[in-house]
Amino acid sequence: MRILQIDRKNNVVKVVPEVRDDLWHLERVLEKHDLVSGTTDRRIKAKEPGGKAERVKMFLQVEVEGIEFDRHSGVLRANGKIVEGKPEDLLEKGAHHSLEIELGRKIEIKKERLKRFQIERLERAVRASHAGKMLLVVLDDEQADFALLREFGIEEKVTIRSGKHGKRQEEDESIRNKYFQQIVDKAREIDAEKVVFAGPGFTKNNLRKFMEGKGVKVAEQLFFEGTNSVGKTGLQELLKGNALEKIAQEMQVLRETKLVEKIFEELGKDSGLVAIGLRECEKAADFGAVEKLLVLENFFLENREKVEEIMDKVEKARGEIHLVGKEHEAGEKLHGIGGISALLRYQIQ
Repeated sequence: MRILQIDRKNNVVKVVPEVRDDLWHLERVLEKHDLVSGTTDRRIKAKEPGGKAERVKMFLQVEVEGIEFDRHSGVLRANGKIVEGKPEDLLEKGAHHSLEIELGRKIEIKKERLKRFQIERLERAVRASHAGKMLLVVLDDEQADFALLREFGIEEKVTIRSGKHGKRQEEDESIRNKYFQQIVDKAREIDAEKVVFAGPGFTKNNLRKFMEGKGVKVAEQLFFEGTNSVGKTGLQELLKGNALEKIAQEMQVLRETKLVEKIFEELGKDSGLVAIGLRECEKAADFGAVEKLLVLENFFLENREKVEEIMDKVEKARGEIHLVGKEHEAGEKLHGIGGISALLRYQIQ
Protein backbone atom coordinates (compact mmCIF):
# COMPACT_ATOMS: atom_id res chain seq x y z
CA MET A 1 0.00 0.00 0.00
CA ARG A 2 1.19 3.50 -0.79
CA ILE A 3 -0.47 6.29 1.19
CA LEU A 4 -0.51 9.57 -0.73
CA GLN A 5 -2.49 11.64 1.77
CA ILE A 6 -4.29 11.38 5.09
CA ASP A 7 -6.45 14.45 5.72
CA ARG A 8 -7.95 14.03 9.19
CA LYS A 9 -9.63 17.43 9.10
CA ASN A 10 -11.68 16.60 5.99
CA ASN A 11 -11.82 12.81 6.61
CA VAL A 12 -10.10 11.99 3.32
CA VAL A 13 -7.44 9.43 2.43
CA LYS A 14 -5.72 8.91 -0.92
CA VAL A 15 -3.96 5.58 -1.49
CA VAL A 16 -2.54 3.34 -4.19
CA PRO A 17 -3.02 -0.42 -3.56
CA GLU A 18 0.10 -2.25 -4.73
CA VAL A 19 -0.39 -5.93 -3.80
CA ARG A 20 -3.48 -8.10 -3.57
CA ASP A 21 -3.60 -8.01 0.23
CA ASP A 22 -3.91 -4.20 0.04
CA LEU A 23 -7.37 -4.74 -1.45
CA TRP A 24 -8.21 -7.04 1.47
CA HIS A 25 -7.21 -4.25 3.89
CA LEU A 26 -9.28 -1.69 1.96
CA GLU A 27 -12.34 -3.95 2.16
CA ARG A 28 -12.12 -3.60 5.96
CA VAL A 29 -11.70 0.19 5.79
CA LEU A 30 -14.54 0.94 3.35
CA GLU A 31 -18.10 1.26 4.67
CA LYS A 32 -21.55 2.45 3.59
CA HIS A 33 -21.89 6.14 2.61
CA ASP A 34 -18.15 6.53 1.93
CA LEU A 35 -17.43 8.52 -1.24
CA VAL A 36 -14.91 6.61 -3.34
CA SER A 37 -13.27 8.30 -6.34
CA GLY A 38 -11.15 6.76 -9.06
CA THR A 39 -10.84 5.97 -12.75
CA THR A 40 -12.97 3.27 -14.29
CA ASP A 41 -14.17 1.87 -17.61
CA ARG A 42 -17.88 2.41 -18.15
CA ARG A 43 -20.03 0.96 -20.92
CA ILE A 44 -21.75 3.77 -22.82
CA LYS A 45 -24.76 2.99 -24.99
CA ALA A 46 -24.65 4.05 -28.62
CA LYS A 47 -26.60 7.25 -29.41
CA GLU A 48 -27.74 6.01 -32.81
CA PRO A 49 -30.08 3.02 -33.21
CA GLY A 50 -28.18 -0.10 -34.09
CA GLY A 51 -24.87 1.43 -33.06
CA LYS A 52 -22.40 -0.44 -30.86
CA ALA A 53 -21.90 0.38 -27.21
CA GLU A 54 -18.37 1.42 -26.30
CA ARG A 55 -16.29 1.37 -23.15
CA VAL A 56 -14.97 4.76 -22.09
CA LYS A 57 -12.42 5.55 -19.39
CA MET A 58 -14.01 7.88 -16.85
CA PHE A 59 -13.29 9.44 -13.48
CA LEU A 60 -16.15 8.71 -11.07
CA GLN A 61 -17.12 9.33 -7.48
CA VAL A 62 -19.44 6.68 -6.06
CA GLU A 63 -21.36 6.71 -2.78
CA VAL A 64 -20.78 3.24 -1.39
CA GLU A 65 -23.77 0.98 -0.79
CA GLY A 66 -21.88 -2.31 -0.69
CA ILE A 67 -18.41 -3.85 -1.02
CA GLU A 68 -17.48 -7.03 -2.89
CA PHE A 69 -14.04 -8.62 -2.70
CA ASP A 70 -13.14 -11.81 -4.54
CA ARG A 71 -9.82 -12.96 -3.03
CA HIS A 72 -9.34 -15.57 -5.77
CA SER A 73 -9.52 -13.09 -8.66
CA GLY A 74 -8.18 -10.18 -6.62
CA VAL A 75 -11.02 -7.84 -7.57
CA LEU A 76 -12.46 -5.28 -5.11
CA ARG A 77 -15.64 -3.48 -6.13
CA ALA A 78 -17.30 -0.50 -4.47
CA ASN A 79 -20.95 -0.64 -5.51
CA GLY A 80 -23.17 2.44 -5.27
CA LYS A 81 -24.64 5.51 -6.95
CA ILE A 82 -22.61 7.89 -9.09
CA VAL A 83 -22.24 11.29 -7.38
CA GLU A 84 -19.74 13.11 -9.59
CA GLY A 85 -17.50 12.40 -12.54
CA LYS A 86 -15.88 13.32 -15.85
CA PRO A 87 -16.53 13.66 -18.74
CA GLU A 88 -19.77 15.24 -17.58
CA ASP A 89 -21.58 14.76 -20.89
CA LEU A 90 -21.33 10.99 -20.45
CA LEU A 91 -22.24 11.07 -16.79
CA GLU A 92 -25.44 9.61 -15.36
CA LYS A 93 -25.68 11.00 -11.82
CA GLY A 94 -27.65 8.72 -9.55
CA ALA A 95 -27.05 5.66 -11.75
CA HIS A 96 -25.65 2.56 -10.09
CA HIS A 97 -22.09 1.56 -10.88
CA SER A 98 -19.45 -0.86 -9.62
CA LEU A 99 -16.16 0.98 -9.26
CA GLU A 100 -13.34 -1.55 -9.52
CA ILE A 101 -10.41 -0.72 -7.24
CA GLU A 102 -7.33 -1.95 -9.06
CA LEU A 103 -3.69 -2.45 -8.17
CA GLY A 104 -1.53 0.50 -9.16
CA ARG A 105 -4.45 2.94 -9.50
CA LYS A 106 -4.98 5.82 -7.10
CA ILE A 107 -8.26 6.02 -5.22
CA GLU A 108 -9.64 8.64 -2.87
CA ILE A 109 -11.92 7.79 0.05
CA LYS A 110 -13.95 10.47 1.81
CA LYS A 111 -15.66 9.41 5.02
CA GLU A 112 -18.23 10.90 7.34
CA ARG A 113 -15.66 10.21 10.05
CA LEU A 114 -12.14 8.87 9.59
CA LYS A 115 -11.42 6.60 12.56
CA ARG A 116 -7.99 6.01 14.04
CA PHE A 117 -8.16 2.22 13.68
CA GLN A 118 -8.86 2.69 9.94
CA ILE A 119 -5.73 4.82 9.55
CA GLU A 120 -3.76 2.22 11.49
CA ARG A 121 -5.12 -0.47 9.17
CA LEU A 122 -3.83 1.42 6.13
CA GLU A 123 -0.47 1.99 7.79
CA ARG A 124 -0.31 -1.70 8.62
CA ALA A 125 -0.89 -2.46 4.93
CA VAL A 126 2.08 -0.23 4.08
CA ARG A 127 4.28 -2.15 6.52
CA ALA A 128 3.04 -5.49 5.16
CA SER A 129 3.59 -4.45 1.53
CA HIS A 130 7.18 -3.35 1.96
CA ALA A 131 7.93 -5.28 5.14
CA GLY A 132 10.53 -2.89 6.46
CA LYS A 133 14.11 -3.89 5.67
CA MET A 134 14.07 -7.27 3.96
CA LEU A 135 17.27 -9.01 2.85
CA LEU A 136 17.12 -11.43 -0.07
CA VAL A 137 19.86 -14.08 -0.38
CA VAL A 138 19.77 -16.26 -3.49
CA LEU A 139 22.27 -19.11 -3.30
CA ASP A 140 23.48 -22.44 -4.57
CA ASP A 141 26.59 -24.45 -3.66
CA GLU A 142 28.89 -22.04 -5.57
CA GLN A 143 27.72 -18.51 -4.79
CA ALA A 144 25.31 -16.43 -2.72
CA ASP A 145 23.95 -13.09 -3.96
CA PHE A 146 22.68 -10.55 -1.40
CA ALA A 147 20.19 -7.75 -2.13
CA LEU A 148 17.96 -5.47 -0.05
CA LEU A 149 14.31 -5.14 -1.00
CA ARG A 150 13.45 -1.46 -1.51
CA GLU A 151 10.19 0.24 -2.49
CA PHE A 152 11.69 1.00 -5.91
CA GLY A 153 12.99 -2.53 -6.47
CA ILE A 154 16.11 -4.31 -5.22
CA GLU A 155 19.50 -2.93 -4.18
CA GLU A 156 22.23 -5.46 -4.87
CA LYS A 157 24.77 -5.63 -2.05
CA VAL A 158 27.43 -8.33 -2.37
CA THR A 159 28.24 -11.78 -3.78
CA ILE A 160 29.97 -14.47 -1.72
CA ARG A 161 31.64 -17.41 -3.48
CA SER A 162 32.03 -20.82 -1.88
CA GLY A 163 35.46 -21.64 -3.29
CA LYS A 164 34.16 -24.89 -4.71
CA HIS A 165 35.41 -25.70 -8.25
CA GLY A 166 33.31 -27.68 -10.65
CA LYS A 167 29.89 -29.23 -10.32
CA ARG A 168 31.12 -32.82 -10.04
CA GLN A 169 33.78 -32.26 -7.39
CA GLU A 170 32.88 -33.87 -4.11
CA GLU A 171 32.24 -31.06 -1.69
CA ASP A 172 34.63 -30.72 1.22
CA GLU A 173 32.70 -30.20 4.47
CA SER A 174 35.13 -27.60 5.79
CA ILE A 175 34.76 -25.53 2.60
CA ARG A 176 30.96 -25.76 2.83
CA ASN A 177 30.88 -24.78 6.50
CA LYS A 178 33.19 -21.81 5.89
CA TYR A 179 30.91 -20.72 3.04
CA PHE A 180 27.80 -21.01 5.21
CA GLN A 181 29.45 -19.11 8.07
CA GLN A 182 30.34 -16.27 5.69
CA ILE A 183 26.68 -16.10 4.60
CA VAL A 184 25.47 -15.99 8.22
CA ASP A 185 28.03 -13.32 9.16
CA LYS A 186 27.13 -11.11 6.18
CA ALA A 187 23.40 -11.41 6.91
CA ARG A 188 24.04 -10.32 10.50
CA GLU A 189 26.19 -7.44 9.31
CA ILE A 190 23.45 -6.11 7.03
CA ASP A 191 21.00 -6.44 9.97
CA ALA A 192 17.65 -6.71 8.17
CA GLU A 193 14.25 -7.15 9.82
CA LYS A 194 13.67 -10.31 7.77
CA VAL A 195 15.97 -12.50 5.69
CA VAL A 196 14.80 -14.69 2.82
CA PHE A 197 17.17 -17.47 1.71
CA ALA A 198 16.21 -18.88 -1.68
CA GLY A 199 17.62 -20.98 -4.46
CA PRO A 200 17.46 -24.24 -6.38
CA GLY A 201 18.42 -27.62 -4.97
CA PHE A 202 19.31 -28.53 -1.41
CA THR A 203 21.88 -25.84 -0.53
CA LYS A 204 19.38 -23.55 1.21
CA ASN A 205 18.12 -26.52 3.26
CA ASN A 206 21.68 -27.46 4.21
CA LEU A 207 22.28 -23.85 5.23
CA ARG A 208 19.24 -24.04 7.47
CA LYS A 209 20.57 -27.20 9.16
CA PHE A 210 23.95 -25.50 9.60
CA MET A 211 22.30 -22.48 11.24
CA GLU A 212 20.19 -24.64 13.53
CA GLY A 213 23.36 -26.53 14.52
CA LYS A 214 24.92 -23.19 15.48
CA GLY A 215 21.90 -22.30 17.62
CA VAL A 216 20.50 -19.70 15.21
CA LYS A 217 16.75 -19.31 15.64
CA VAL A 218 15.08 -19.60 12.25
CA ALA A 219 11.41 -19.54 13.23
CA GLU A 220 10.36 -15.89 13.15
CA GLN A 221 12.64 -13.73 11.00
CA LEU A 222 14.28 -16.16 8.59
CA PHE A 223 12.49 -17.70 5.61
CA PHE A 224 13.52 -20.35 3.09
CA GLU A 225 12.02 -20.41 -0.42
CA GLY A 226 12.69 -22.19 -3.68
CA THR A 227 13.76 -20.59 -6.96
CA ASN A 228 14.85 -22.09 -10.27
CA SER A 229 17.85 -19.78 -10.64
CA VAL A 230 20.48 -17.82 -8.71
CA GLY A 231 22.05 -14.40 -9.30
CA LYS A 232 19.99 -11.57 -10.79
CA THR A 233 17.63 -14.03 -12.43
CA GLY A 234 16.88 -15.68 -9.08
CA LEU A 235 16.31 -12.31 -7.39
CA GLN A 236 13.88 -11.27 -10.12
CA GLU A 237 12.13 -14.62 -9.80
CA LEU A 238 11.56 -13.89 -6.10
CA LEU A 239 10.15 -10.45 -6.89
CA LYS A 240 7.76 -11.74 -9.55
CA GLY A 241 6.47 -14.63 -7.44
CA ASN A 242 4.18 -14.44 -4.42
CA ALA A 243 6.72 -15.60 -1.81
CA LEU A 244 7.51 -12.11 -0.46
CA GLU A 245 3.83 -11.23 -0.21
CA LYS A 246 3.25 -14.51 1.64
CA ILE A 247 6.10 -13.78 4.05
CA ALA A 248 4.70 -10.35 4.92
CA GLN A 249 1.39 -12.04 5.69
CA GLU A 250 3.13 -14.70 7.80
CA MET A 251 4.75 -11.98 9.90
CA GLN A 252 1.32 -10.49 10.55
CA VAL A 253 0.05 -13.94 11.56
CA LEU A 254 2.92 -14.22 14.06
CA ARG A 255 1.96 -10.89 15.66
CA GLU A 256 -1.70 -11.89 15.85
CA THR A 257 -0.78 -15.29 17.32
CA LYS A 258 1.24 -13.68 20.12
CA LEU A 259 -1.69 -11.42 21.03
CA VAL A 260 -4.19 -14.30 21.12
CA GLU A 261 -1.77 -16.42 23.15
CA LYS A 262 -1.49 -13.54 25.64
CA ILE A 263 -5.28 -13.62 26.03
CA PHE A 264 -5.19 -17.32 26.92
CA GLU A 265 -2.18 -16.83 29.17
CA GLU A 266 -4.06 -14.22 31.24
CA LEU A 267 -7.15 -16.44 31.29
CA GLY A 268 -5.04 -19.30 32.61
CA LYS A 269 -3.67 -17.10 35.38
CA ASP A 270 -7.18 -15.86 36.22
CA SER A 271 -5.63 -12.37 36.42
CA GLY A 272 -8.84 -10.48 35.73
CA LEU A 273 -7.03 -8.63 32.93
CA VAL A 274 -9.07 -10.12 30.07
CA ALA A 275 -12.55 -9.33 28.75
CA ILE A 276 -14.36 -11.96 26.64
CA GLY A 277 -17.33 -11.35 24.34
CA LEU A 278 -19.26 -8.25 23.32
CA ARG A 279 -20.78 -7.49 26.71
CA GLU A 280 -17.54 -7.72 28.70
CA CYS A 281 -15.54 -5.80 26.06
CA GLU A 282 -18.16 -3.06 25.94
CA LYS A 283 -18.06 -2.75 29.75
CA ALA A 284 -14.25 -2.61 29.75
CA ALA A 285 -14.32 0.03 26.99
CA ASP A 286 -16.80 2.12 29.03
CA PHE A 287 -14.27 2.07 31.90
CA GLY A 288 -11.42 3.05 29.55
CA ALA A 289 -9.63 -0.12 30.66
CA VAL A 290 -8.90 -1.70 27.26
CA GLU A 291 -5.23 -1.78 26.36
CA LYS A 292 -5.60 -4.06 23.31
CA LEU A 293 -8.87 -5.02 21.60
CA LEU A 294 -8.81 -8.15 19.42
CA VAL A 295 -11.64 -8.64 16.94
CA LEU A 296 -12.04 -11.50 14.49
CA GLU A 297 -12.52 -9.99 11.04
CA ASN A 298 -15.63 -12.06 10.26
CA PHE A 299 -17.11 -11.06 13.62
CA PHE A 300 -16.37 -7.41 12.84
CA LEU A 301 -18.16 -7.58 9.49
CA GLU A 302 -21.18 -9.38 11.00
CA ASN A 303 -21.49 -7.02 13.99
CA ARG A 304 -19.99 -3.87 12.51
CA GLU A 305 -22.25 -1.25 14.09
CA LYS A 306 -21.89 -2.55 17.65
CA VAL A 307 -18.19 -3.35 17.35
CA GLU A 308 -17.41 0.10 15.96
CA GLU A 309 -19.07 1.65 19.02
CA ILE A 310 -16.64 -0.32 21.19
CA MET A 311 -13.73 0.58 18.91
CA ASP A 312 -14.57 4.27 19.20
CA LYS A 313 -14.42 4.07 23.00
CA VAL A 314 -11.16 2.13 22.90
CA GLU A 315 -9.63 4.72 20.55
CA LYS A 316 -10.66 7.61 22.79
CA ALA A 317 -8.91 5.85 25.70
CA ARG A 318 -5.82 5.37 23.47
CA GLY A 319 -6.11 1.61 23.32
CA GLU A 320 -4.91 -0.51 20.41
CA ILE A 321 -7.25 -2.27 17.98
CA HIS A 322 -6.24 -5.47 16.18
CA LEU A 323 -8.35 -7.19 13.52
CA VAL A 324 -7.45 -10.88 13.44
CA GLY A 325 -7.92 -13.18 10.44
CA LYS A 326 -9.73 -16.50 10.81
CA GLU A 327 -7.49 -18.29 8.30
CA HIS A 328 -4.98 -19.42 10.93
CA GLU A 329 -4.99 -21.14 14.34
CA ALA A 330 -4.99 -17.92 16.37
CA GLY A 331 -8.13 -16.77 14.55
CA GLU A 332 -9.81 -20.09 15.26
CA LYS A 333 -8.96 -19.73 18.96
CA LEU A 334 -10.41 -16.22 19.05
CA HIS A 335 -13.52 -17.53 17.30
CA GLY A 336 -13.82 -20.18 20.01
CA ILE A 337 -14.17 -17.52 22.73
CA GLY A 338 -16.72 -15.41 20.88
CA GLY A 339 -14.79 -13.54 18.21
CA ILE A 340 -13.92 -10.52 20.36
CA SER A 341 -11.67 -10.13 23.40
CA ALA A 342 -9.54 -7.52 25.14
CA LEU A 343 -6.40 -7.25 27.22
CA LEU A 344 -7.01 -4.81 30.07
CA ARG A 345 -4.86 -2.22 31.78
CA TYR A 346 -6.42 -2.98 35.14
CA GLN A 347 -9.15 -5.13 36.68
CA ILE A 348 -12.76 -3.91 36.58
CA GLN A 349 -15.69 -4.96 38.72
